[in-house]
Amino acid sequence: MYDLMELIRRNENTEFGREYNFYKIKCIADFQDNVPILSYDDYAPFIEKIADGEDNILTAERVLLLEPSSGSTSASKLIPYTLSLKNEFLTGLTLWFEDLQKNFPTLFDGEIYFSISPPVERNKMSKGGIPIGFEGDEEYLGKFAKQLKFCVPNNIKNEKIEDFIKKSFFYLMNADDLRFISVWNPTFLIMLAEQVPNPQALFPNLQVISCWGDSNSKPHAEKLQAMFPDAYIQPKGLLATEGIMTVPLEGIGKKLTNAHFFEFLDGNNKVYLADELEAGKVYDIILTTGGGFYRYKIGDLVQYKGDGCFDFIGKSCNISDLFGEKLNEQHVKDVIADKGFRLLVPSDDRYILYTETDADVSTIEKGLRENFHYDYCRNLGQLKEVAVVKIANAEKQYIANCLRFGMRLGDIKPTYLSNRKVWVFV
Repeated sequence: MYDLMELIRRNENTEFGREYNFYKIKCIADFQDNVPILSYDDYAPFIEKIADGEDNILTAERVLLLEPSSGSTSASKLIPYTLSLKNEFLTGLTLWFEDLQKNFPTLFDGEIYFSISPPVERNKMSKGGIPIGFEGDEEYLGKFAKQLKFCVPNNIKNEKIEDFIKKSFFYLMNADDLRFISVWNPTFLIMLAEQVPNPQALFPNLQVISCWGDSNSKPHAEKLQAMFPDAYIQPKGLLATEGIMTVPLEGIGKKLTNAHFFEFLDGNNKVYLADELEAGKVYDIILTTGGGFYRYKIGDLVQYKGDGCFDFIGKSCNISDLFGEKLNEQHVKDVIADKGFRLLVPSDDRYILYTETDADVSTIEKGLRENFHYDYCRNLGQLKEVAVVKIANAEKQYIANCLRFGMRLGDIKPTYLSNRKVWVFV
């Protein structure tokens, strides 16, 4: 059970704690009364102070680093990491690793390929001297890193992205006893596997592949299963830069961890605790962590399956996410906004910009690549360059599409980003 009151006492004299009356908080109800549900934008001014080198802002603990991710209203965001938050991640990872060990007793006797975070710019610091980005994946894994035999050496983290991919492929192809692969998006492994005629034969001892398997990733996970029919494809739980929410447990489901304090928001803006949820209903996750996020609306929708288990449904805000790029409405608007009609929509391997006016592809690409994850997917080759398609009578066609989707005329609102693939413009 997560000790929320201990976290509050520890941080009541921080700037955030003083602003939200932590000294008054004696129970969960007090916490909910004094601290509103907040977004990343609400935290941005505090994080800017941390980046400038100020202490005692969100936590009394020292901020070890700022980890980049993508925001819901900006191109990128920085997540403060403390020792407490790293230990909370380990709490969730321990639950997952112990279950894997129990169900696959020889899984960690051989080599593993474990890809968690993309390479980031080396030696980058904030204005106040806070490191930006982990040095390597082993910092996520903590104590587990010393117990595992990685088939790809850690020193390739310093390579440029093209060389990083080539060397990852080289070491994977030369692994002697690969048993476990953990990647985020299954398309990354598919891209590597498609470079050889018979990928299954390369890894005769491969037991488990861990990857996203819900929502948009499901068909790609199924393709991966066809490529490695003898391996077990285990859909990942829900983990974000901000926290580790669920982990997959065999025969049970994607179980909520006790790594953080969780609340759940329904469609009527009513808040529930984990033991108050109704199976089958969909909720927004509200997260409180030792990293300094209190009642943080992370933007992930989950469906409660019962027995403390959840399935990821999608994002609660307007986000398009084919391969982990997490493009969001506000950032896209900032990049493509023009006097005429413009709409960015996903295709199979790229985004298409439908526009009534001329648009420069390089300018659009430059803007979109300010998004940390979009840039990474482009560097990997998962996404191709955005395509620009000039159209006439755009608004009329836009409304016709929306009506075809089943929307009522009165509900049709202009947007710059859609996560639908089935738009038809002529």
